[in-house]
Amino acid sequence: MPKTSRLSLSQQASLFLQLKNLEIAGFPAIQACTLLLKTEKTLTQPLQLMAAYLNAGQPIASAAYKAGLFTSNQYSLVQAAEASGQLAEIYEQLFQHYSKLASRVKKAQARLYLPVFMMVAGIFIQPLPALVTQQIQLDEYLLRTVGCLLQIAVGVGLLINLPTLVKILGVESAWHRLILTMPLIGNWLIKREIHQFMFLLALLLQAGLAFSEALPKAIASIKNSQLRAAFQPAVKNAQRGDSVYAVLSAVAVMPQTTLQIINSSEHSGKLAQGLLHLSQLEGETIALADDALAEWLPRLIYAVIAGGMAYSLTGSSLGTVMPDGI
Repeated sequence: MPKTSRLSLSQQASLFLQLKNLEIAGFPAIQACTLLLKTEKTLTQPLQLMAAYLNAGQPIASAAYKAGLFTSNQYSLVQAAEASGQLAEIYEQLFQHYSKLASRVKKAQARLYLPVFMMVAGIFIQPLPALVTQQIQLDEYLLRTVGCLLQIAVGVGLLINLPTLVKILGVESAWHRLILTMPLIGNWLIKREIHQFMFLLALLLQAGLAFSEALPKAIASIKNSQLRAAFQPAVKNAQRGDSVYAVLSAVAVMPQTTLQIINSSEHSGKLAQGLLHLSQLEGETIALADDALAEWLPRLIYAVIAGGMAYSLTGSSLGTVMPDGI
């Protein structure tokens, strides 16, 4: 499984941009790392560690990976790019990829600030009249407000850390299988996993790796174990020397339109370029879907707030008009 980077999306985008500029300027790796220490203040500790590995004779990919700056996917890409002399090109692709991801995440977060604030305000305001009229005591008010926020925080925390929890509990395989059977979530996940696979495969090929070498590394980037297993038979076919189109056609989850583009790109001798262009187009489609989700999520929160307030008002109204004993 790919190692998780310690860096945020914005930090990764900034790092690869700086590395690209320094590579184009012709700075040696150790000098580039020294210059990065002056510009990337938030990465001082891992950059110092990277510099130590570089001074010990380690290549860029290995030094950055051991320092926690690169994931295993990024390590494979940069390692191949070092060998083929295409570091600047790979750095540029990675910068574009992570800068777009960071922009989408920031946009989604910005849209959630107001509805989350209103939800928190609603939690504290709704029981306030009962506290003022002494229908409830301060401890009950705190239980309804702070207690509710703690419950929400725990729920969100569990949701965010769900992949780690299912792994610790030893039910990761069953969980991954269950996700793929969910109609909307399953399709959403498969589309993004295949996009990540295609993007990494395109970059590995662009960096100079043969398809038989690049394919296992790209498959390893697939996080869902069940989906990853569906690609494993393709590795044997690739090692046997089958065409890229034939190898990936045997994978049931591969879209037919994607396979057609792979076939035409392979015949034209521009497989890496074709895959990269396809990945970029698919990335734009996913970005539009994410934007739509980011628009609807605040509306959903507003609806929950309105529903909660309506239920509260209706409930209290019914309590005043209904006769005793009913």
